[in-house]
Formats: sequence, structure tokens, C-alpha cells
Amino acid sequence: MDVTQSFRLSGQTDTEEIPCNHINGQTIIYWDDIELVFPGVKRVKCGNVSVSPLRDSNENRIEPYRIKHYPDTVLEVILSTSDGNGLGTNRRNIGHTNEDNTVESQRTTHQLADTTGSDDNRLAFSVTSTHPSQSRSSEIEADYNATLSLQVAHLEQKKSTESKTEQRLVTSLPSHVQARVRTSIDVHSTLVQVINEGLVNRPNEQLVECLQELKDKMNENNELACKNNEMASRIMDLVSENKELTTRLSEMQEEMRELQIQALDRLALLHNSVKALLTQTYELHEYPIPRLFIVLPKNGSSWNPVNLLSNRFRLYFLCECGEHTKSTNSKIPHHIHLAKHEGYDISSPKEFFRQYGSYVLTILRMLKFGISVTGVVVPAVSLLVRDDTFNKAASSLKMSIGNISSGMDQMIHCIVNVSANEGVAERHLEQMNNNEALEGADLRQLETFLKNKDKNKVMGDLYRTVTTEGHVKWVCIDHYRENYHEKTVKAFRDTVDLLKGSFNENIGRVEVKLQSRAQAEQFYLALEKAKSVYELRVTFDNDWDTTQSDFKRLRDALGKSNVGVLDLNLTAYTLRRTGYLGSGMVRTTEDTDGPTSDILNRNQRYDPIFDIMRHPSIQSVSIRNTPLNFVKRSSLQSRNDDFPNLRHLSIDVGYLRGDIASIKSLVAKASNLSSLTFYKAEDQLPHIYNAIAEHQTCPIAFRGQSLRILPPMDKSFQSTNDLKDRADLLRVLGGRIESVVLTRAELDDTTVAGFAKAIERGSSLKELSLREVQQHLSDQCIKDLASIVARSELRSIYIYLETERGVPILESIQWEHLRELEILVNREGMETHVMKALIDGAKKLPDGPQLEAFKFYGLNQRQDSLFTSEQGLLQAFLSSTSVKVLRLKMGMTPEQMLSLLSVVDFSRTQELCLWPEGFDFADVDVLLNGLEHATELRYIGLKLARITDEQKERMKARGVRLTDHWNVR
Repeated sequence: MDVTQSFRLSGQTDTEEIPCNHINGQTIIYWDDIELVFPGVKRVKCGNVSVSPLRDSNENRIEPYRIKHYPDTVLEVILSTSDGNGLGTNRRNIGHTNEDNTVESQRTTHQLADTTGSDDNRLAFSVTSTHPSQSRSSEIEADYNATLSLQVAHLEQKKSTESKTEQRLVTSLPSHVQARVRTSIDVHSTLVQVINEGLVNRPNEQLVECLQELKDKMNENNELACKNNEMASRIMDLVSENKELTTRLSEMQEEMRELQIQALDRLALLHNSVKALLTQTYELHEYPIPRLFIVLPKNGSSWNPVNLLSNRFRLYFLCECGEHTKSTNSKIPHHIHLAKHEGYDISSPKEFFRQYGSYVLTILRMLKFGISVTGVVVPAVSLLVRDDTFNKAASSLKMSIGNISSGMDQMIHCIVNVSANEGVAERHLEQMNNNEALEGADLRQLETFLKNKDKNKVMGDLYRTVTTEGHVKWVCIDHYRENYHEKTVKAFRDTVDLLKGSFNENIGRVEVKLQSRAQAEQFYLALEKAKSVYELRVTFDNDWDTTQSDFKRLRDALGKSNVGVLDLNLTAYTLRRTGYLGSGMVRTTEDTDGPTSDILNRNQRYDPIFDIMRHPSIQSVSIRNTPLNFVKRSSLQSRNDDFPNLRHLSIDVGYLRGDIASIKSLVAKASNLSSLTFYKAEDQLPHIYNAIAEHQTCPIAFRGQSLRILPPMDKSFQSTNDLKDRADLLRVLGGRIESVVLTRAELDDTTVAGFAKAIERGSSLKELSLREVQQHLSDQCIKDLASIVARSELRSIYIYLETERGVPILESIQWEHLRELEILVNREGMETHVMKALIDGAKKLPDGPQLEAFKFYGLNQRQDSLFTSEQGLLQAFLSSTSVKVLRLKMGMTPEQMLSLLSVVDFSRTQELCLWPEGFDFADVDVLLNGLEHATELRYIGLKLARITDEQKERMKARGVRLTDHWNVR
């Protein structure tokens, strides 16, 4: 930073900063620079002491004149007066007074100075002019000549020094200022020339006339000097302003640079998020619906910028075409575009954006800024909609597409503000920083937010495909046909129809039952050519004696296909081999297991099935009704290779329960599993878990027991506990249990206390089912059950209450996490206690509970004395939430039930099941009329109600199934 010296005029408070110079290790201020700021400076004071110019070792003033620097001190500037001498100023007073001949003296003082403020260039005159007088002329001439001689001598002595300083300073000034300064110099030169030419020797009259002319010139020059001073002051002001502007400009440039860096960082973050999103590899069974979608305002013209969530939104899926869909001589573009579908209205926008806000924001920005990654082209916004996208069904798309760009801007602004207001902006930012994509569970849940879904159709009318790298993509019909010829697809569809199977072309799923070797061969040949099949569920008929050769043929056909998910049902084969007698099963001996023709291959009979599990494209295998000695009749245990690509394994261990070693061997070879499911484990559950615990790297589910155990957080953990029963399992592994059913027999003090103790250090529990909370349970058991519920972020809870003493369990629910609530009441008068607990819980949330399903089963007996209270409480609870599944069974008359339902918001309801008392045709009509605006409804079950065929057809036309029972599927 430059060093400056502070100055101020005597008697004033404003200060001026004058830059210092560093000469020979000394900090000084040139006198010229002081005069530039303070024209007419006489001397400078530091307190009461005058500051003298610096001198050399010979005590001579150093030229140009300078003074030393006084840090942290304000020096006082004294301006010149008519009776003083400034630094470098020659001032003479010429004048006489005669009492007898009084002549009024007139003094004129002129300072000739350049705009640099140098006192050395000043020449001061004091001239007395009188009327001509013979008696005084000689004195005047003598005195004046002496004065002029002194000044000429002084000027000549200074001439060489002044000339250099003068030229340096003058040339540094602006051109229009130089002109004025040079005029002053010319006047000075004229004066010197007049004196040198001997004008002093002219007659007195001529001398006075010459001096008068010179005085006029000097007055004119004084005016120019004043203007020059004003100009110099203005220049200094401009320089100061320019310095401030320069500083501000530098700051703005630095801010701009920082903003550019931040913009590049955000762009890099967005690019990484887009890359993670587009290159995320989803497994087939976890990719149930398309993943790329955008959300736009349904009606941009009526957009409410204040209450953002009051607007209506519409979701549009995107076709994921790209390099992977291009075929030879392709004539259609292969860039991401909107699917040929009218889109879906979004229910519960607040919850939707809370869960999917960052994901939608990433896609919107990707499309807005045109970010592309390898193999995926993101076009300009105007090209997102292809010309052939518009059809009769896409009327909503026609309305919004003209404003798609502005709609994207509105949505980006909306999501950012909603995220900030809801307090989830940091979580969204973290998701983007971590490049988190949607998991399969998120995709499956997405469907629950969408209205006007197509019955029996895939979202967006898209088709699932698998690239050569194993990536799953959803594309439109045009890009699907680019890769799969219509003739080949039709031939495969005809083969499946001939075998009375089913083929869902949109998702590539096939179900078929093979009854003979001939049928199997026909199907396998078609399967090898149809590259659009990704999921296969095949069942072998019980009249077909399958051999190792048959399993080999299945293995070879799958190896030539794109199947990644295999469900192999050996039910008929297994039952016949084990001797199913109708009333029970009788196991055969090992010697009679399998057809006689396959006796030589008995010990390798199931090798082809394990070969299928090793195939690189097979990600998921489910084997139901596993044959007797399934592992023993193979070379699994003797081979060293495993199943590196297998991610999901489901196996029926009903006939393997006595062969725990085989189960352990199978699990040990599937080290990369993401999920493992056992069917029919029953009482062998603890023993099976003991055997496989050291190999657990993924969640293990025991179906039928409704038990799901998460893997240990510490990968090096190995259970050393010998679990004897389920109570032991709950006590040891309680903190890792994600889903569990506690049966009536397990609701005892010891089991419940052990489970409660296990989750004190942390609970993973998400689903809990309590069967028969009975009157005999101890207070401590009830307290422990309430503690389990309070410590867990339950998404689903089922509770069977036989006593009002179990109500505290309901009061412990964390309502912000709960999505499904099912309550069965089996004691008279308990409905009131239960409903009060539910209402108290609902009041804890400002927007009410966010339930997806509410199921309440009361007593069938009508209790008119309690009805008004119960109905009022139930109405209060139902009016606080909007559910997708509603089931009610209570002792109410049709009028009471219809009155209760009048407060329900059915905008999201997809399934409605009622058990009214005595519903007839007219009551059904009233109910159906009240459901006219329930556009999401797909099923209505009215237990024991009288329903006409006309009413069923009426609802069928709306895509709703109306029945007199509760069988939803």
C-alpha cells in the first residue's frame, strides 16, 4: 500500500493525503506535490514548529525542494499573504510616502506560477505609480532600477533549474491546461526580456506605461492561474473519484470471478448428478416403472406464485433413447424426448416434492441447460416433443407444450422455494452432492402419487429394454421397434398364447406352464429369438418326467436370451416326486428320487439350474417348491466356483429343513446378494440363521414368519450366539430387525422385555404386527410394547386389541413416519378409546397424518348408545387425512355409514372396502353417486351388499371393479 502524508489548511478540519516518495532510503514529500494540492502555500507546520526543507551536508536546500515524512501526523498548511515570504518566493515592496506631496499608493501583487504549485516560479511586484513629478523621477528610477536588477539577477540564477522542472511539470498536464500555463510563462519571459533590453533606461512615462501594460497582462494571467487552480482541484477530485471507481471495479471483477468459479462448481455438480442419474444401473426386479420424468404446471396461466403448493402439477415420463437404441440406417432421432402420453396429475404435491424434489430438479436443469453424458443426448427444449407425439390422448400436452420453457422455470423456482420452506433444502443438496439416484423402492412408491393411471398399462406407455451393458432403459414404441422387429415379437406372442401363457410386452415379462418336452422345445426356440423378454416365470407340469437334459435345454435357451429375472416353479414335479396323497405329503427315499431314465445323472441332476444361477445376465432367481435333495443331487459342494452376478435369491426350504449344511453351502457361494428370502422355514428359522449368520451381507427375509433381519453394520461381525428360538433371536438381533410379527404366544413378559432391551441402542424396525394384545398382559409388558413403538420410526403397524389397556401403544406412535395403520378391536366399547387416541396423535401434525392406508375393524353389533360418539370421533379422524386404501367394518346402519363417509376426502383413494349392515341397491346408488369425483378408484368391495349388474357395469366403465366381497386381487 502507498505511503501518504496527511495535510490540512490552517483553521480547517478536512485533510488531504499526498503520496510520499522513497529517495535514498528516506521517505519525503516534494514541495511541488504540496503546491499542487494547496496553491499559494507559504509554509508547513508540525504543531507549533515550522517544517523546513531538507538540506544537504553543506547546509544547502536540496532541489527540488522537499520535506521529510511525519507518520501518523497531520501537517498544517499556511497559505501566502501580502506581507510574508513563502518558500522560494521573492517579494519586494516598492513605495514611498511624502507628507507634502501625498500620493495615494496603489499596490498590485501578482504571483506567476505554473499549475504544479512551485514557489520558485513565482515573481512578485509591488509597483507604486504616481503622477509625473520632476522632483521625484530620479529617485523612482533609481529605486526601481535597483529592484528590477535584483529580480533579474535572481531569475537568471534560477533559470536553468526552473527550466527543467517547468518542462517536466508542464508536459505532465492535460493539453488544455498546458496552453494556459504556457501563456503565464510567456508573460514571465516578456518581463525578463523587457528588463534585459534596458527598458529601465527609458523615460519615466514610458516605463510607467510599460509597467501598466505588464500589470494588465499579469492580472489576466492571475485569472488564468485561478482557473488553472480550479481545474487542478477538479482534476484531483476526478483522480480521487477514478481511484474509487477503479477500486470498486476491481472488487466487482473479483466478485465476478468468484461467481464464475461458483457457477462452474455448480455446473460440475449438476453434471455429476446427471451422470449418476443417467448411468445408474438398476436391476430388473427393482425397476418396475420408468425412472426419467419431469413435472410441469398443469395450467401455467393460472400459476399462483405465493401459495406454490396450491397449484396443480402434471408428471410426464421421458423416453430414454440414445446410442443403445440406434440401428443401422435409422431414420428417427435418438435423443431424450417426452413419451407419447398425456401425463399424470400429482396427488399430495407437498409429500411428492419432499421425496422427489431434488431428483426432479436435477432432470429439469439437465433439460434446461442441455447437459449430456456418454451415450445420452439431451436436446434443446424445443425438441423435447416430437411432432408425432401429439395424438388424441395428449390434449393436456398440447396445451402445456407451448409454454414448456417457462413451465420449467416455474417448476425450478417452485421446488427450490418449497424445499427451503419445508426445511429439506439441505437434504436435497446433500443428495445432489452425493449423486444419489432413486432406489427401486422409491420408484415403486412414485406410482402412489400419480392420478388417472392407465389400468393394466405401464407408466407413460413405455417399453422396458436392456442394453448390451446390462443397463435397463424405458423407451417409446418407436425406439422399441427399432431394436425388436415386429414379426419376431408377434411370433413369440403367438407361441405364448398357444401355450396359454401371458406376455406383458411393455415390461418384457412372460408366464408359462410347460406340460411336455415338445412344448418346452417350441417355447425355447421362440425365446431364443425374442430379445425383449427380461422376466420369465416357468412352471413344469406334474405329468412330465423332467431329466437333467430338460434342465440343460432350459439353461441353454436362457443363455441365448436377455432374461435377467427367473422364477422357477417346480411345484408339480416336487409333489409327485415326494408322493402327494392329498391329505399330506410322504417323502420318498433318495434311491427312488427322479426318473429311472436319469439314474446315471442322479448326482448331477440339478447342476444345470446352478449353471443358470452362474450366468452373467441372471440377476435374480426364485426357486419355489425346491425338490428333495436339491443340493445333494448336484456338484455344488464339490465345485469351487460361486454365483458372482446373482443379486437376489429366493428359495423354498420346505424340503431342505433337515439339510442345514446344504443351505449354508448355497448361501456361502452367493456372496454378492442384495436380498435373500427363505420360504417355509417355520420352526427351523433359528437353526437356519445360526448356519448362515457368518455369511450374511444383505437383508434376510423369512416369509411366513414376517421377519426381516438387516445385516450387521460392522462387516467383520460374526454372530457367536447359538439362537435357540425366536425369543432368543429377538433378544440378540432386535436392533437389526426391520419387520416382525409378534404372535399371541410371543407376547409374554420375557420375550417382549428382551426385544425392548435390544432396541434401546437403536431401532431399525419399520413394520410391526401385534397379534392379540390381551387383557392378561402385565403392565410391564404393555409398557415395553409402547417403548418399542416409541423408539421405532414405524411405517406400518397392525394391532389386535382385546383390552383398552393396549391404547398406550397407539399413543406412542411416531405419526410423522406412519403410512399404514390397521386396527382390530374385539371388545365392546373400545372403539371410543381407540378413536380418541388416534385423534390425539393426529393433532400432533399440523397437516394431519400422511397415511396411505387406514383399516379399522370394529364389532358387528350396533351400539346405538355409543354410535354418535364413535361416529363423531371417526369422522374427525377421517377428515384429517386422505388415504389410498380405506377399509371399515363397524356396526352401523347404511344411513350412519353414508353419513360417516360424507366427510372423507376420496381424491387419492384407490381401494374402498366397507362392511355395512344391510346395504341394498338404493344405498349402493347413493354411495356411487358420492364417489363421482374419486378418479383414482380401482376397487370397491361392499361386503354382503346387494349390487345390481347395471351398477357393476357403470363402475366398470370408469375402470373400477365393484364386488360384494373383499377380495381385492
